[in-house]
Amino acid sequence: MTNFANVERRHLAALFRRVGPEAPTLCEGWTARELAVHLVLRDGRPDVLAGKALPQLPVLGERARRSEQTLAGLPWEELVKKVERPPLYSPARLGPVDKRMNTAEFFVHHEDVRRAQPAWHRRPLLHDEEKDLWSSLTLMAKVLLKDEDDSLVLIAPGHGAVRGGRGKSGTVRVLRGTPSELLLWAYGRREPAEVEETVE
Repeated sequence: MTNFANVERRHLAALFRRVGPEAPTLCEGWTARELAVHLVLRDGRPDVLAGKALPQLPVLGERARRSEQTLAGLPWEELVKKVERPPLYSPARLGPVDKRMNTAEFFVHHEDVRRAQPAWHRRPLLHDEEKDLWSSLTLMAKVLLKDEDDSLVLIAPGHGAVRGGRGKSGTVRVLRGTPSELLLWAYGRREPAEVEETVE
């Protein structure tokens, strides 16, 4: 079976090459270069990500800053190659691990770049790809939706339903769409995600 995470990784690298390092993305106001740096660090330098999360720790925080600066200063093609092929020691080199940890990550960030460009269009995904994204969403829904005061029900026809939210408001919001669009919505890409929402 095809590893959809790896497919998305290759597609995103190709898109990075087309749009260039200064292209906008939907991800936290980052440019394509900043997003590429994030992906390289995520795949190969978990210690640096820890330093970014805890910048007050002197050694980790300084290491994170230096690593980010070094990667950001690389020629664009060299940086994109690092996105395309994680280092040999990375868990992302192991197909099952890559699929588990990167399917949602690379799909969402691929769409972050695609949908930030003018005249983007929704792309059709294969049934197995949608199925993989649904598996990712069912695993992460509670965490992704934990800050929502409403009760949420995300329904993907032919795949099932997942629930999330704190339910404090007494409102139940039902969102319907494909697994891919619901995943984008759950990841906070609310405006570009093509979902149908009703309140019950």
